[in-house]
Amino acid sequence: MDAKRAVEVAQAESEATRDQPVPEDVRGERRGRSVVQSVRLPAEEFAEIERIAAQLDVPVGALIRDWVLAGLITERGTSLRDAIEHLAEEAQRLRRLAALSDVA
Repeated sequence: MDAKRAVEVAQAESEATRDQPVPEDVRGERRGRSVVQSVRLPAEEFAEIERIAAQLDVPVGALIRDWVLAGLITERGTSLRDAIEHLAEEAQRLRRLAALSDVA
C-alpha cells in the first residue's frame, strides 16, 4: 500500500471510531493542538467534493484535510524526492479520473 492510501485508510478509520472510548490498555500520545478553520466554498464545488469523497469512500473532512496538507507539502518541498512523490500522486489521481471517465 502506498503512503497516500495508508493515510486515507488511517483517516477513515480515525473518523469512523472517533466517538468510541480509547481502550484501557492504550496510552495516548499528544501531538500538539489542531486548529479548526472554516472555509466558504460555492455549493457546486462543495457538492463535487462530496461526490469525490463518496467515490473514494472517505469522509469529506478527511479529503479536504488531505488536499490542504498535500498543498502545504508541495509549497514546502523543493527536493527531487518531493517532486517525484508529487508526480506519482498526480499520476494516481489522473488514473482515477480516467477510470471514472472511461478514458483509460
